[in-house]
Amino acid sequence: MSLSAWLSDMKTLPSKKRIWKRTLLSFLISLFLLYLFLSKANLGQILRSMSGVDPFFILLAFLSHYSSYLLRGYRWKRMIQSPGFSGTSFDLAKTIFLFQSLNCVLPAKLGDFYGAHLMGINFSLSRSYALGSLFLWRVFDFAMVVALAMATAFLLFGDRVPSEFFWAMEVVGPCLLVLLVFLWLFFHYHKRFPWVNRLGRLKGLVDSFREGLRMRWRDVPFLFVTTAMIWCLEAGRFHFVCRSTSIDVGAIPALFITSSAAFLTIIPFTPSGLGAVELSMLKLLDYLGIGNPMAYPLIIGDRIIAHWSQVLLGALLLLFSGTIKLKIWEFKEEKGKT
Repeated sequence: MSLSAWLSDMKTLPSKKRIWKRTLLSFLISLFLLYLFLSKANLGQILRSMSGVDPFFILLAFLSHYSSYLLRGYRWKRMIQSPGFSGTSFDLAKTIFLFQSLNCVLPAKLGDFYGAHLMGINFSLSRSYALGSLFLWRVFDFAMVVALAMATAFLLFGDRVPSEFFWAMEVVGPCLLVLLVFLWLFFHYHKRFPWVNRLGRLKGLVDSFREGLRMRWRDVPFLFVTTAMIWCLEAGRFHFVCRSTSIDVGAIPALFITSSAAFLTIIPFTPSGLGAVELSMLKLLDYLGIGNPMAYPLIIGDRIIAHWSQVLLGALLLLFSGTIKLKIWEFKEEKGKT
């Protein structure tokens, strides 16, 4: 399907006005945060610094970031327990890449719903089931970045952990614990929740979502290991960006910066934390003694790879979707699919 036909179908969505309003608001917030980020920057010095980067290390940063999608696809394949599922790990890597690209322009992870749609039209998987399994690996990612951020902070600073970081952990830690408890209660006792019995015909969607959360306990070590490897690859991206400017940031500091900044991608007000991530990285680098002006080329280079190249490549894949053998849109109800 051509991009114009896909956009035409998008216009028929009943919630299009709400989505566009939220997207516009999120971009306005992002622009304001980016203005704050750039307000103390010396643009001329930034351009001079970025013009002298080593392209070899930039290439390694790209490879480190985008190879993580192959590992994400392999992990998701292992998590899907639906009988007869025909998708390969590479198919899932392409799917994740497409809806993550949409998350870079839409707030509140709305691209995840498009990911569930892709799973429905390409692999005949229930959309609610796909959302459940997708939500599960989001929880694994969240738990991993919390663990990595805390561990690397104590390794780097010991008993001198910055107070702002400690306060953030005091909020994030309990939130993660509440999320895990609620997830466990929902999976095991969802039929006892009063609101579930009042859903009527939507109850089947809730049951299907719950099935998407199902996993084999023997897979838990594998899921934690692959999730840790994914975030090591993301940290590798930042490490290589630093090396491209002749600034040597080791593995532990790179993990600290990447995992700590990842919290901001969870904020629903901006697309993938746009603006908020840049500001937080500026503060995090300052903790490591890398201040203005050295920090700006590192942050901008990292975000070009992690965010803006994702938007560009995602748009190209949508435009030439036939070459990747993946249907990108099919706006119609299908029997047996929810």
